Amino acid sequence: MRLVRQPEGSGLCGQACIAMAAGVSLDRACEVVGHRKERGTTTREVVRALRTLGVPCADRLRRVSRARPHLPKRAIVAIHRPPEENRHRGQWHWMLAWDGVIYDPGASWPDRYRDWKITSVLEITS
Repeated sequence: MRLVRQPEGSGLCGQACIAMAAGVSLDRACEVVGHRKERGTTTREVVRALRTLGVPCADRLRRVSRARPHLPKRAIVAIHRPPEENRHRGQWHWMLAWDGVIYDPGASWPDRYRDWKITSVLEITS
């Protein structure tokens, strides 16, 4: 697995996680998702893109305990800001959990997202 960074200030965290999990370029991941828009990616888009690129994954996100999140060996991870910060744009962010390490396509985890919580995972099944 190779770390893929999203461009500074972009909403391409989902595409970058897809690129990392599939071992393709960010451009290829954007092509498969179908957009480079700043609105981010939906779970449905992530699942479809992963499967198109040959990466088997769960059908939907699975909630994890906020107190003790148990992460699968490999998964795309959704994190959210605490409620008091939700007035800001970008209330959630995608990252990749891969063999015990969390890779953040945007910045260094956990420094930038110190108060954010892992809420859900999309397990990569192989």
